[in-house]
Amino acid sequence: MNSFKIVIDGKECEAYPGETVLQVAERNGIVIPVFCYHRELRPEGACRVCLVEVEGAPRLATACTLKAMPNMVVRTNTERVKKARAGVIELILNNHTLECPICDKSGECELQMTGFRHGPKKSRYKEPRREKDIVIKGPLIEIDNDRCILCRRCIRMCGENMGNRVLGILKRGYKAYVSPFKGDFLESGCRHCGSCIDVCPVGSLLDRAFKYKDRPWRMEKTWTTCTFCGSGCRLEVDTYHGRIKRVVGRIGVNSGHNRGYLCVRGKWGWDVVYSERRLKKPLLKDGEGLREITLQEAIDVLKEKVCGRRVNLYVDSSLTNEELEFLYAVFGGENVTSDAYSFSQALSGISEITGSFETDRFSSIYDADIVFVVGDFIEEITPVVATLLRLAVIQRGKRLIRLGTFPSKLDSVAFQSLLVGEEDLIDTLKHFIMGALDSSYTSNSRDIDRAAKVLRNKKVAFVLAGLTLFSPDVKEISKTVAYLAKRLFANSPVIVVPPKANSIKVSKLFNLKKPSELEGEVNVLVNVELNRDFPGVSLKEGFTVLFSPYYTRDVALADLIIPVETGLEKRGTVEGVEGELSLETSLEPEYSLKEILNSLPLEPVEVLRKEFPLNEELGHTSLKREEGEFYLTVLLNRTGWNSVSYYSENVSRVASGRVLLLNPEDGKGREIVTLKTSGGELTVPVKEWEGVPQGRALLRIERFTRDVSQLLRGYFPAMTGIPCKLLLEA
Repeated sequence: MNSFKIVIDGKECEAYPGETVLQVAERNGIVIPVFCYHRELRPEGACRVCLVEVEGAPRLATACTLKAMPNMVVRTNTERVKKARAGVIELILNNHTLECPICDKSGECELQMTGFRHGPKKSRYKEPRREKDIVIKGPLIEIDNDRCILCRRCIRMCGENMGNRVLGILKRGYKAYVSPFKGDFLESGCRHCGSCIDVCPVGSLLDRAFKYKDRPWRMEKTWTTCTFCGSGCRLEVDTYHGRIKRVVGRIGVNSGHNRGYLCVRGKWGWDVVYSERRLKKPLLKDGEGLREITLQEAIDVLKEKVCGRRVNLYVDSSLTNEELEFLYAVFGGENVTSDAYSFSQALSGISEITGSFETDRFSSIYDADIVFVVGDFIEEITPVVATLLRLAVIQRGKRLIRLGTFPSKLDSVAFQSLLVGEEDLIDTLKHFIMGALDSSYTSNSRDIDRAAKVLRNKKVAFVLAGLTLFSPDVKEISKTVAYLAKRLFANSPVIVVPPKANSIKVSKLFNLKKPSELEGEVNVLVNVELNRDFPGVSLKEGFTVLFSPYYTRDVALADLIIPVETGLEKRGTVEGVEGELSLETSLEPEYSLKEILNSLPLEPVEVLRKEFPLNEELGHTSLKREEGEFYLTVLLNRTGWNSVSYYSENVSRVASGRVLLLNPEDGKGREIVTLKTSGGELTVPVKEWEGVPQGRALLRIERFTRDVSQLLRGYFPAMTGIPCKLLLEA
């Protein structure tokens, strides 16, 4: 890209076509104050604080919207500019409540800082200050409109970047104020990602879990990686005297691949560290009850009852690389099951085409012309990945094609969205293979032919994510996607988004089996919960050890229970969508899984590279149902993934209950039905939604309770494509 020169405050700066004066100034270390502008939002030029003087122009211009032109001369600190800027700030301050001593934003407030540097030294305003007194309190977010400067950052972030459109300006003129459209965050459909709080320049949008808790300048700031899903988001954990006060993303400042965007779990799930259900001491079964023992006694029991015997190892895929390697060294890697089993099946399918048990990095989507997404409910399972896919379209101009079985919010920015039956997914991908390689090929679908034509001679990045990774056909789907990618222009990358933080490492390190295939004498459960991570699975008989941060239902099944730390208390690394990601903490947990394992007999770890024989023969769907049956999909809400809905009081405030969604043609106005699978029955309330295809049943839940788990008995790891019947209640 050809560059050119402009002059800002006497300094010659290099600029590129399409850049604004503000962007050029920022890159060259020249400070221009802003309010409405944010680097993650489209420029609007509403606040007028970034006014600059351009040589030859009759009026001052807003630097955030002014395009840089060759040989342009810009001045940011002339008397004319200073006077205009101070006047704008004075007008804002006239009706801005002066609550700096009690405002949670004090110390980080952009108005506070800009007012000191560029505002008037005293106010000339003598009229009574306008008071709105409009405070809107949601479960986690609060809007204090007395402090609002109407920059509209929150509205643009929520609507444009997040696609939620929850916030807007109600009324007009001096009565205008920011509010959820329905006056309530939950009723307006707020997803509680917290992005509006992060971009607010003043203390108008508040984190209610942090309100009046501490001051920004007193807290220790630690950057770490969120382990609540597979997005691998970088976030800042603020602590004071060894206790977490809040978590922030720092949108526009964050150097992680998530760029500061978080979801409800990452933003507010930090209080799982202080759950009342945390285990305090190791426990040993004694008769019919449990008694507390010391950690050394627990280690002695492990050496006596477990070490040297064949172990059934149940591993959570949120553990760190270091913890996993210790587990391998203590218990081996051949008799292991994990919630990463379905993800490993996806990598197995890819390896049969490419010969490599790997997934490409997520950042490869930015080098592609087209992003081809295969998956449903990505915004529920890995919300930030869905956000980044959306931003790739609206900020970087990528074309997005999505293939799935349910509607998605990504469809609103997609070049084309193809919805097919779950049993038709593989055949549809085969049509793409033929259509992309043979220009004369036609399928029975005009939409498929149109999308296939777009793929020809383009660099395409394929993304396999969401609930599709829990399909019974996951291996064949990923294999077919890899086959298509290999034959397109430039050998296109295939990104399989892990459902949990370290699913990639677990899949590479262990030879994973289904729980029914384990052949050990004793059981070791590491940070797992059977109902949540292995729904419908029964524990093998034998002495059972449970490593867990919490007092879970599985405590009743265990003979020895040992407390361990949570993700926010760990130091180490995980292998995420962008390679190795680091975990840091300023907390000092009492128990450490790594240290406990290190005290046990260890064997040398020799991990062999997984290789699969090449097999380019594409398979067919295994989905089958009898006449009158439905395909059941069980979906955890975005607040329910991992442990936050179980142990986070913050997140539980916005959690919803279970409901069965049916197409109106299938629901027929009934309010309650009983679901029946080969595993069990479950009676649930019904809600009709046209987004559910006919013949499908979508069960949305907050957590895997025992009755839901039993419904999925015999289908591990599948959570979709499960044959079921609806026993309609009167």
